[in-house]
Amino acid sequence: MEGQVDFYIPKNVSIRFELIKGIGIRELIYTGISSIIGVIVGIILNGITNNFFTSAGIVAILGGGTFVLNIKDNNNQSVISMIKAITRFYSLQKFYKYDVKECIEIQSIMDKESFYNN
Repeated sequence: MEGQVDFYIPKNVSIRFELIKGIGIRELIYTGISSIIGVIVGIILNGITNNFFTSAGIVAILGGGTFVLNIKDNNNQSVISMIKAITRFYSLQKFYKYDVKECIEIQSIMDKESFYNN
C-alpha cells in the first residue's frame, strides 16, 4: 500500500507510560489498593493487640510485597504474571498420544560390532 510505513519497536523498549522502569500506573494502583487493605487490617490488628509495630509491619508487607511482585522485567513479565502462567500450565489437562511402530531390542543396540560399525 502506498503511504503505509511499518514501525518496528526494538526489544526492551516499553510502549506504555512508566514512572520508574517496570512500574506504571497499573502497578501503582495495585500497590495502593493493597496498601489500603493493609492499613485497614493494621488498624483492626492494632485495636486488638495494641501493638503499633505489628500493624506497621502488616502494612509494609502488603504494600511493599505487592510493589515488588508487580515490577515488570525487560520481557514485560512480573513475578505474579509468571506464577499465573505456571499455575495455568500445570492446571491444564495434557494428552500425549503415541503409537509404537516397532520394538528395538537392547541387545542389538549394545552389540559391539553393530555399535562400532554404524
